Amino acid sequence: MSLNEIRAALDGSWLLLRNRPEGMAYFDQSIQGFWRSFSAVFLLIPAFLLSGLAEKEFYFSEEMFQPETFPDGAYWTAQFIGLAVDWVTLPILLAVLAVPIGISKRYVPFIVVRNWTSLLASVPYLITYVLFLLRIIPPGVAVLLSFSSLLAVLWYRYLVARIALQATISLAVGIVVLDIVLTLVISQIVGNLWGG
Repeated sequence: MSLNEIRAALDGSWLLLRNRPEGMAYFDQSIQGFWRSFSAVFLLIPAFLLSGLAEKEFYFSEEMFQPETFPDGAYWTAQFIGLAVDWVTLPILLAVLAVPIGISKRYVPFIVVRNWTSLLASVPYLITYVLFLLRIIPPGVAVLLSFSSLLAVLWYRYLVARIALQATISLAVGIVVLDIVLTLVISQIVGNLWGG
C-alpha cells in the first residue's frame, strides 16, 4: 500500500460517491490489489478509536457505566476483534455466494472498491465523534447525526455495489442489506463479549 495508491483510491471513491462509474479506473483491481485493499483497515483505526471513545463517553453521559468501574480491557479487546471479524465477513460470505448469485466475474473489483471506499464512508462518523468528544454537540444530537451518517453511507454502499458489480437494483440492495445485517449481528456479539 503506497501513498499513490491511497490517493488514487480516494479520488476513485469520490467519483463513485458522485455516481460516476469512471471512478472504478482509479482502483487496482488485480489479485495483488485485492489483497492489498484489505490493508485499508489500518487507515480506519483512528476513526475506529474515536468511535470507541465516543461510545464509552455516551455510556458515561447516560450513566449506564461509571468511569472507574468500566471494563476497559475487555471493551477494547472485543472492539478490535469485532473490527477484524466485520472487515472480512462480507468478503468471505460473498466469495461463497459469488457463483450462485452471478457476481463471480465482478467479485474482485467489488471487494477492492468496497474496502477502499470505507475510508470515505468513515468521514461523516469521524466528524460526529470529534464534535461529541469535544462536547460541541450533546449525546442526542450525536445519535441523530450518526443515524443520518448511516443513511448516507447506505446510499453510498448501494452506489458502489451497483457500479462495481454492474448489478441490478435488487441485487445491489440485497448486498447492502446483507452488509448492514452482518455488521449489526457482529456489533451485538461484541457487546456481549465485554458486557455492554
